[in-house]
Amino acid sequence: MPGPGPGSTQEDPTRGALSILVRAALDRPGMSARRLAAESVDPETGQKPGPTWLGELARGEVSRAPEPHVLRAIAAGTGLPLVEVQAAAAAQFLGYVATELTDLPDDVRAIVMLVAEADPSELPRARAVLEALIAHRTGKSRSNEV
Repeated sequence: MPGPGPGSTQEDPTRGALSILVRAALDRPGMSARRLAAESVDPETGQKPGPTWLGELARGEVSRAPEPHVLRAIAAGTGLPLVEVQAAAAAQFLGYVATELTDLPDDVRAIVMLVAEADPSELPRARAVLEALIAHRTGKSRSNEV
C-alpha cells in the first residue's frame, strides 16, 4: 500500500528517522559533527564514523543503510539505546516500522527498549521493580517480594 502522496499532511514514520536522531544530537548545545564523531565509537570494534559522513546523514544525504558497527557507534555517540538507533535505521533505509509497540505510551516503549538491552541476569530484578511499583499503586502485595 503506497504511503502518503505529495502534499499529504499524514506523517511518514520512515522518512529520515535515523537522520532525525543524528540531527537532534547535533542540535545539542556545544555539539558539532566533529565532536559527535569523536564520541561515536563502536564498543565492539572501536570503529567510528567520520564527521563528514555524520553531517551527510543528518542532512538526509546518505542513501545506503549503515553497517551494524556504525549503528552501535551512533548509539554510543548519541547516548540512545541501540535498539532505538536500529529501529530508526530500519525505518529510514528499509521502510520497516515495528508495530508491536506503536499503541503504547512513549514511557512504556522506552522501558521496553531499555529492558531489551538489559543483561539477562538483570531481568528478574527489573521485573520485581515494576511489579513492586504496580503493587504499591494497586495496594496489592506480593508474597515473594525481592
